[in-house]
Amino acid sequence: NDDIPDEIIQEILKTALTAPSSWGAHPIHFVVIKNKKMIKQIAKCKAMGAPPLLEANVCIVVMADTSNCELWIEDASVASTYILLAAEQFDIGACWIHIRNRGGQNKSADEEIRDLLNIPGNFRVLNCVALGKKGENKKGYMNDDLVMDNIHYEKY
Repeated sequence: NDDIPDEIIQEILKTALTAPSSWGAHPIHFVVIKNKKMIKQIAKCKAMGAPPLLEANVCIVVMADTSNCELWIEDASVASTYILLAAEQFDIGACWIHIRNRGGQNKSADEEIRDLLNIPGNFRVLNCVALGKKGENKKGYMNDDLVMDNIHYEKY
């Protein structure tokens, strides 16, 4: 049984809620999906599909209330990154599935997910995060792997 305990999902989400947001607006909302049929429907909302979702135990839809936040893309990106990092702390596999500006079956993937989950019109979906068993354990970066030439001091 590869189910992720509710307590761990809650801890991951609590971490995401600590993500900074522009002007402290906290416009980011999450829909947690554990129903496998619904997760598969969400995967179908992307024209090119979302294979990691098909194996996921949990799908976290990351969205923002755009009525009170101009920088919703950045805020949702930071919160999503916190989810990815928190999942790693629990040795849970996590994969970012990009939704914004991606095509769906009949409309944008964002619109299709909002319709499927009854998300209000002033919200936009940035991405989904698939959570589940790790497909592989990748080795970490070594110093020699880092592109240090991309770091500039004082000026470019």
